[in-house]
Amino acid sequence: MMNEKNHPDRHREDVPVGKTVAFCRCWHSGKFPYCDGTHRKVNAETGDRLGPVIVTGVAAE
Repeated sequence: MMNEKNHPDRHREDVPVGKTVAFCRCWHSGKFPYCDGTHRKVNAETGDRLGPVIVTGVAAE
């Protein structure tokens, strides 16, 4: 996958404790940096098997 939309290549976000967030890894999400499911269409077109990275906030130690 290529970053054809010139999205930032790095993103930092503090995820609140207990909240789960899906971040896009295909670079094609209309809600980038969040996943909107666009990877399913991209995967079908390219044969890739890429999905989001899913993060759940936890309390700092």
